[in-house]
Amino acid sequence: MITPEEFPYLRQLVINDCYAHQNLTVPVSGEGEPFKHLILTGKNGSGKTTVLRGLLEVIHYNIKHRQGVAGQIRTVTAWIKSGQYEASRVAGWEDEIKNLTRVSPSFRKANGGAFAEFNSFSDQFIIAFFEAHRKVQVKDVTTITREDDLTQQLAQNQSGQSGAELFKQYLVNKKVFQVFDVMEGKEASAQQDAQFFTDLEGVLARTFEDPDATLEFVREEFEFYIRLSDGRRITFNQLSAGFSAFLSILTELLMRTDLLRKQAKDYAYNPCGFVLIDEPETHLHLTMQYEILPLLTKLFPNLQFIVATHSPAVASSIKGATVFDLSTGEVLGDVAAGSSYSGLMLTHFGVRDEFSEVGDRIRDEIRRITRLPDPVQARQQLQTLLEAEGRYMSADLRLEVEAQLIGLE
Repeated sequence: MITPEEFPYLRQLVINDCYAHQNLTVPVSGEGEPFKHLILTGKNGSGKTTVLRGLLEVIHYNIKHRQGVAGQIRTVTAWIKSGQYEASRVAGWEDEIKNLTRVSPSFRKANGGAFAEFNSFSDQFIIAFFEAHRKVQVKDVTTITREDDLTQQLAQNQSGQSGAELFKQYLVNKKVFQVFDVMEGKEASAQQDAQFFTDLEGVLARTFEDPDATLEFVREEFEFYIRLSDGRRITFNQLSAGFSAFLSILTELLMRTDLLRKQAKDYAYNPCGFVLIDEPETHLHLTMQYEILPLLTKLFPNLQFIVATHSPAVASSIKGATVFDLSTGEVLGDVAAGSSYSGLMLTHFGVRDEFSEVGDRIRDEIRRITRLPDPVQARQQLQTLLEAEGRYMSADLRLEVEAQLIGLE
């Protein structure tokens, strides 16, 4: 299996054309540095989703074709220039080139050697893309399935559909095979499956912020229930939109990781790969927005996460990440992890300041009043403002007005 030292993580991304921007270089990590995650910010319409899709298309093409994107572009360009083909075929090739050159990624060279195209080790790493809207309906289970069939279904889902809908089937298979292993005296395999469920319960406990959360299997129903300490007993299809959106990511990565560990015959193995997430904060409370990337990067330490977000909580949640604003071209490295939400909102999310629109109007009015030449008139107007708008003022803003009043006495 490919190791983190050998894996060609994304090092730089050149955006050639994503509608809003052209010829924009996104540095991810320096030569010789450990890989970093990439967090893309920017206003709506700045091209975040387009960049993710463009990168996914290049990686998928390199997986499926030995010659890779660069070789294909050279070949197709030569065909177009030859003038030997009909216009409709040429137009199709031109569209293909446009799609494959929307972004130009540069990948880390393993151990200083030449970069090998992904085709040569495509079955050894994870590539997953999660859409912004991803509430998942987990499929019901009526029987166990062959593991190779389930693996094939997961592989087919790499192009866009969520593999999380197969999670219950995966758990049922695992639970049944665990029993068979015990009956057949395969203690090591049974213990590995038991550890999987123990680890899963730990993840659920952290996700629900409930240390006593457990996973209960009802074999008569082929159903799994999440049992919480407050007495609730819920299935994966009864989760709120926020938990469903998060678990759609988590469950698919858990399945893919487990399958690669089996392939490697090493249950401590942490696979390499790329995980692209559009708006990981979807439907999540602010606290969970801050938790999602730290949890994922801890569980899957060798996966490179490339995300597009509107949330300063997500952008500042992990170390070892490059934050790039597509609207301004500004880059933040490790300092992003130590930045305040308000600071990031100003620098990377296009907000004028940290105050609400109502707060801004009140502050503008305070500034207008304090510039009045007549201190008596200024004091009267400030007092009127405090009486009329005081209930909308934060403690800091009210204190500012009161200080101004004292200064005008």
